[in-house]
Amino acid sequence: MTNGQPQHPPAGHEYLDLKQAAIICSVSEERFNKWIDKGVVPVVEGKEGRLIHSHDLVQHLVRHNIPIPDRLLQGNSRKILFVLTDESIPHTVTIEVIRTLCALRKETAYIFDFVRFDDNLELKVITFHPDKIVLLQENPDDREPVRLLRKLTNDATPVYAFAAERAVELKQFLSE
Repeated sequence: MTNGQPQHPPAGHEYLDLKQAAIICSVSEERFNKWIDKGVVPVVEGKEGRLIHSHDLVQHLVRHNIPIPDRLLQGNSRKILFVLTDESIPHTVTIEVIRTLCALRKETAYIFDFVRFDDNLELKVITFHPDKIVLLQENPDDREPVRLLRKLTNDATPVYAFAAERAVELKQFLSE
């Protein structure tokens, strides 16, 4: 429900019933219903009852560090993890990241998340299992964070250190 009004699923979108969503999240239907009641997972009213849009379920899984099953990754979806090494990222870097993602969104579906370079990074890498990692840092020549990320992923995930002056490289990196 949105604004107190039930929504109906538009045609052509993938929806899951509560049982399917609970199984995907590895929780009981009762637990999943509690998430819905708390407003953590949005639902729509369908012909057979309440349904969850697969995109909303993916967002829930990402927020709560629950692995995303392959069946929810439609088509050529890519998971990109942005890792922030500094408390604040320069405005120019933020703008370039947003522009690059907007330019590429028509070519590929992206699922992305942002995390700080801290003690929670390993958990996010393990559960999110990104296809690519973009390291946002003020000094892209500092190779230590890149080395640690590569070690964390056993060199299985491409890692790119990004600064605003390398915007063209970021677009190319995400396109590959």
